Amino acid sequence: MKLTIIVCSLVLLLFLVFKSSFSNLFESLSIFLFRLGFSILLLFGVHLLLGMAGYVVPINLFTGAVVAVLGVPGVASVVTISILL
Repeated sequence: MKLTIIVCSLVLLLFLVFKSSFSNLFESLSIFLFRLGFSILLLFGVHLLLGMAGYVVPINLFTGAVVAVLGVPGVASVVTISILL
């Protein structure tokens, strides 16, 4: 029981000491997750538009992460790779 209290106290102390780095980490993580969700939505729209022409654009976490990191060039690269393959 004493060990649990000591460990919890140390974790809380470390959290208070590195509070600013944790907030920066959570902020950048939330921004990336928002961009990932929006990029998957964008890929779905591109998938629907190109699906009418007979092309299939894959929608998965990898293509979503590529678009989230690269932006519009990421969409162009995913579409180009899916058309060429």
